Amino acid sequence: MSSCIPDLAIVEQINSILHRDIRIDEHDIHVSVHQGWVFLDGHVDFEADRDLVQSRIENVAGVCRITNNLTYPRHTSI
Repeated sequence: MSSCIPDLAIVEQINSILHRDIRIDEHDIHVSVHQGWVFLDGHVDFEADRDLVQSRIENVAGVCRITNNLTYPRHTSI
């Protein structure tokens, strides 16, 4: 089922949300949308940031699915 909200409007709304959240560095995140299906690509600093981005956009009007391809470094203790 296709969204009644244009994909470009969804992208703009998501980018606005990410830009306003001081905990998210949106410069390394690329958002694309196809028929309400959001694709997140790029990288963040921590796994929690990856989850935060997704939680911020899940309830955006018109979003029907999210593929979160954001990566983060695997920090290990030695």
